[in-house]
Amino acid sequence: MGTPIPANIAPLTAWSAAAATGGRIVRVRDDGEAALGITSDSRAVLPGNAFVALRGERYDGHDFLPSALESGARLLIVEDARAISTSSVDVVEVDDTLTAWGDLARAHLRGWRRESRDSRIFAITGSVGKTTTKELCAALLREIDGCHATEGNLNNLVGVPAMAFGLEARHRFGVFEVGMSEPGEIARLATILEPEVGVITNVGIAHAQGVGGGRDVVAREKGDLFAALLTDSTAIVCFDDPAAMAQLARTRARRVATFGLKEGADYRIVERAVPGFDGSKVRIFRRREASEVSVHLPILGEAAALDLAAALAAVESVTGLLDADRITSALRKHLRSPPGRMQVRRLLSGTAVLDDAYNANPQSVRAALRTLGEVGQGRRVVVVLGEMRELGDLAAEEHSALGSAIVASGAGLAVSCGGLADLALQGAERAGMTVARGRDVADAAKLAAALVAGGDVVLVKASRGVGAETVVEALVRAGGGEVGSDGTSTALPRRGRDSEGAH
Repeated sequence: MGTPIPANIAPLTAWSAAAATGGRIVRVRDDGEAALGITSDSRAVLPGNAFVALRGERYDGHDFLPSALESGARLLIVEDARAISTSSVDVVEVDDTLTAWGDLARAHLRGWRRESRDSRIFAITGSVGKTTTKELCAALLREIDGCHATEGNLNNLVGVPAMAFGLEARHRFGVFEVGMSEPGEIARLATILEPEVGVITNVGIAHAQGVGGGRDVVAREKGDLFAALLTDSTAIVCFDDPAAMAQLARTRARRVATFGLKEGADYRIVERAVPGFDGSKVRIFRRREASEVSVHLPILGEAAALDLAAALAAVESVTGLLDADRITSALRKHLRSPPGRMQVRRLLSGTAVLDDAYNANPQSVRAALRTLGEVGQGRRVVVVLGEMRELGDLAAEEHSALGSAIVASGAGLAVSCGGLADLALQGAERAGMTVARGRDVADAAKLAAALVAGGDVVLVKASRGVGAETVVEALVRAGGGEVGSDGTSTALPRRGRDSEGAH
């Protein structure tokens, strides 16, 4: 389910809407009093809002113009104004409302920048880690001043402008996650955001199907962010990733900072200790300043440590160096943990579930398996794997290649959620691992609940469309409920046969 678009109070007149979009003013009353708040959801229209009638695959905002008017819309942005007979609303007609939606967001951002000379926009993309890097950047920046950041999965041509409208005078920083599901999407989003800091966390083959190619095509799409940076901007890139580093050839940005594990990175992870399920202690060396900083990162895994290095490089390019106390305070007070992204769920049975069910691609699955191997030492390790979607022609090969990574994690049991995930289990089974194949995610949930024992460490990983949170819920229920961070427990009733049969 998509993230609800948050309300905003962005001002917009018919005159400014027409100027920003190149549209035609069909009707303006009393010199165009400003609408307050811009939305594309007729159900969310409040009195005095501007409503933009977007067209989608499953809906057409023009069908909901009567609803928007009934709710009190002051300004309508439409592709066809002929059906609007009332004279009680201002109307601007444009060629394409989705393009206009982005144009309006760009204009709002430019107006926001004019209010504060030291305001900065951060744009973050990458095949893996962009959400965590976004959250880490936002946490660090909130320790400095007001920061507005992408919520949930609002990282596309609809979601990014929707989030941009939420920037207000009280914010000094805006942090935006930039996604990709079709060719040219990142380029369009970059021209809307016009960021001062652009981050590419890495380049893999996530969403390869959407852009019609392999890693080279994905790299080109991700690199569109660097191509959009102006000379006074900063490019942040993973030093360990040659495909990402190569995209620096396309940027005009005069300032570049790199991060990674390898010698030569500007922000290099030189040590990472894993005390348990509470995260890791990370030591980062700043090459140019010849300084180090050590902090506790409350997120598991090497990938999260790399995301911290990326975030620190991005933030310090604007704020200057932050000391360990300030970074620690920021992470403690401001870091949000999105659901389904390497969340540790501790159960009354002693089982620990690593809930990483929000998304999956070859890079992120391998990273999650390495994390599982780290924290699962001395305990039985279990992998529940669903399909990695949107890989196109590479799908079968990439699923099959995961078998060796499952074995390397030290897992004693692997459960598939059906489909192509079965291919990953074939290699593990050949290596002698016990496997169980579910027909689908519901069947996998029953298998996992029956086979996982108290004290096991279980990784649940799949693409969002698989719905692997069903497995997590089944494990939590079978484990008697969850132990809270404060040590309290939440016991859940077991489902009876009747309720199980309804799934």
